[in-house]
Amino acid sequence: MTINDIIKENRELELQYHKALNTIAALERKVARLQRENEELKRENEKLRRQRDILLRGMQIALQISSKEKQDLHLKMIIERIRRETGSLGESNGRSG
Repeated sequence: MTINDIIKENRELELQYHKALNTIAALERKVARLQRENEELKRENEKLRRQRDILLRGMQIALQISSKEKQDLHLKMIIERIRRETGSLGESNGRSG
């Protein structure tokens, strides 16, 4: 192997090294982005779990109420509670149960 061959191979290795560094940096940015997205999804999941838990408890109580009107009132109160505590539960569609 000549000195020129060694120099040429060294340049090629340097290029590969820089490409590898760029790939690593890009992957690190991607991992950081995915970690942020994961944290957002965890917060959203916790919000949905709270909504579900409130709804389930409310429905259990509503099933124990004998009056249909009182059941409806109770469930409306539960939905309002969810809206206050979590910020949403979908928009009201104007229909009554």
